[in-house]
Amino acid sequence: MHVAVVLCGVADPRRPLARPATGKWLDLVAAPTTPFKLSPFDEAALEVALKLRDRDPSVRVTALVTDGAGDVALMRTVAAFRPDFVAGIPTPANRRANPDWLSQAIPAALNGIAAPPVDLWLMGREQGDLDDGVAPAFIAERWGLPFVGLALAVQRAGHAWQCDRIFGNQVQTIRVPGPLVASVTNDRGNRLRHPLMKNVALARQQKIDMLTPGDAAMRTACGTPVTGRISRVALEPLESGRKTDTPCRMLEGSIPEQAQALADYLRASPATPAQS
Repeated sequence: MHVAVVLCGVADPRRPLARPATGKWLDLVAAPTTPFKLSPFDEAALEVALKLRDRDPSVRVTALVTDGAGDVALMRTVAAFRPDFVAGIPTPANRRANPDWLSQAIPAALNGIAAPPVDLWLMGREQGDLDDGVAPAFIAERWGLPFVGLALAVQRAGHAWQCDRIFGNQVQTIRVPGPLVASVTNDRGNRLRHPLMKNVALARQQKIDMLTPGDAAMRTACGTPVTGRISRVALEPLESGRKTDTPCRMLEGSIPEQAQALADYLRASPATPAQS
């Protein structure tokens, strides 16, 4: 199984934007003045891919970075999570967040490497600093693939993908035949893990490829349409779906009585496994 994650760097929100040497703020697009970071949505997409590999070690994870591919620190950050293949697809300044360009450039760039067909495409729900949320849906339409937006979690279900996604104020569970494009939104359940220190050290020496699609490849890269039917599995209130099936219980009585009731509840609760 091959899972590809398309990542896009954003300006580091913890650092002020420095004015470009030209004095024109629009030149930030061509020559950023601050380092790049992964957005919370791209972090969530990467975590979903890593969880799929945790469940099945045979899963191959490919990480492709578009905006920010030239930022060495960002590329090393992605490499520290040990995807099976990590590469940059540098985006021209006038093509940033352009879904039409991305829909052609991504498969054209992959044509140059020996990679198996992609079974699942994951993207953050927003593409870089531009938050219109159009790119993942546009790319799925251009490639002729099913699309799931606002995904919280994705897992394999036989020959299909089962996705939990936000649907209004509820969590909707649906099954979609693959291959599939899914845009991932951030949630505490898909918060990106911390990389191991040994992997951070290995990433500093790792060679990271830059894939540049040629003009001929760009014209023939849109792929083969895939048709399929989406079936809804479940639809439940958002809070109960994301937290617990056990209803809340208010503690009553005096402060000592409430403390005793809480202690009794904690003793009766099953032990929570340690986080890895």
